[in-house]
Amino acid sequence: MSTLSAVELEDLPVIIKFILHSVTPSDALEVISELRRSLDLESCVSVPPLHATQNRMKHKPHAGYGLFNSSKDCVSLLMDVIKSAVRFQKHTSEAWIKAIENVDTVSNHKVTDLIVLLILYSTNNNNSKKQVERVLRNKIRLGHISDQLLLSAFKNHSQVLRDYILSILSLAQTLLRSPEQSVVSFGSLMYKHTFSAYDSYCQQEVIGALVTHVCSGYPAEVDVALNVLTELVTLHSAAVALYAVFIKGILDYLDNLNIHQIRKLFQILSMLAFSKGREGGHIQVRFRIYFPIHAEGVQ
Repeated sequence: MSTLSAVELEDLPVIIKFILHSVTPSDALEVISELRRSLDLESCVSVPPLHATQNRMKHKPHAGYGLFNSSKDCVSLLMDVIKSAVRFQKHTSEAWIKAIENVDTVSNHKVTDLIVLLILYSTNNNNSKKQVERVLRNKIRLGHISDQLLLSAFKNHSQVLRDYILSILSLAQTLLRSPEQSVVSFGSLMYKHTFSAYDSYCQQEVIGALVTHVCSGYPAEVDVALNVLTELVTLHSAAVALYAVFIKGILDYLDNLNIHQIRKLFQILSMLAFSKGREGGHIQVRFRIYFPIHAEGVQ
């Protein structure tokens, strides 16, 4: 296991697959813990599909690489191997969770830990989901899994994380509903990074999820979601404007918001209304309908 650091990245998926298929319930925790320590994705940046294709045109692929889908980069393939192992081997899944849980310092946590937690969360096993939520909340609370680690995951491995976008959004939704500020803050960052890193489909899912939070009727959840929307509109007004129809829908639920929240909502809509594009004009029209009715109460 100690020689993994010397293995070529393109060979890792084959080697890790062999190791994981050889694991038994009796040695699973020991093997997975050592494997986790030896894997260093921080030094491996996922290659976008176009660049990966160009590289394969310049360099003949290794024989072992042909066993996998050549359209994916090696880090993605490695995560696919881990996903297959935890999905079909319960002892491997439990060992990964325990190995991550046993790490007790922020400096020893890796991007690998976050990605594996997302993989475990995506297996459609309710017990695994609850375990992942528990471990992640505890790690955030203790400061072991940091905001910087999350940023590094999105910055260097966005292609890998894209495969687990639904798990990211589901976890963000759960974390945002926590009574603990540090956990809520981490969930907010998951939404922000997802919106910034991905395409229109993912951005629409983020806005839809935030609107659901705003319409939930829980004051703390509403406040956080409105704050995230405000930041997204400030930083990405043109992109958010494409989904203004979802945000406009909140106007139908004003009775569930307090005065402070209504002010913040109108601030968001005002920023969108005077941004460039067709949606800005549509929001201005909606304002003319709502302001005569609600403006007096919002003063």
